[in-house]
Amino acid sequence: MDKQDIRRVLRRQRVQAFEEDQDYGVEAAQRLVRMGQGLIADGGFSVVAGYIPMGSEIDPRPLMLGFRQAGAVLCLPEVVSRGAPLQFRQWEPGALLVSGQLGTLRPLDQAHIVRPDLLLVPLLGVDRLGVRLGQGGGFYDRTLEALGAFNVRAYGVAFDSQVVDQLPVERHDQLLDGVITPGACIEWNEKRQLRYLAEA
Repeated sequence: MDKQDIRRVLRRQRVQAFEEDQDYGVEAAQRLVRMGQGLIADGGFSVVAGYIPMGSEIDPRPLMLGFRQAGAVLCLPEVVSRGAPLQFRQWEPGALLVSGQLGTLRPLDQAHIVRPDLLLVPLLGVDRLGVRLGQGGGFYDRTLEALGAFNVRAYGVAFDSQVVDQLPVERHDQLLDGVITPGACIEWNEKRQLRYLAEA
């Protein structure tokens, strides 16, 4: 299958996981916090970027709140243009959001632009080597490439069924450093060796 076929399959799987979870993803979002507790307790991240979920994406906001309670500043991505990396604006839970490009929600223009040191990244699928498959716009690949010199970490956030054995990889694809699901938190070292930080 090509990437578009794989996206269709994974999108259906994500919708199914979302619909089967208690209260349409609410329970899964709470379990993310338990699995991510080691990262939160580490206290090594001062600015954490998440996202406002769209459709069947798993909700990272309870996890983001955990980082905020540990002292991190939160931010959300903003689409600047189709060919550019994302930029990030500071955000507090409950703060007003406005419509951004491509159907996204973003903080107001007055919100400070910041550089995160941890990105919580939405996805359609991720494989056992950290290859991520997104919607196809390339925004996170460009963003991670642009932030590569700043030792920024990127963890996918997903339902367990979105972790698959293997995905196609291209030269421009940026690998994830880890992934947090309702059932596990895993990360990869520079040699792409996998270890579990938490497991249900």
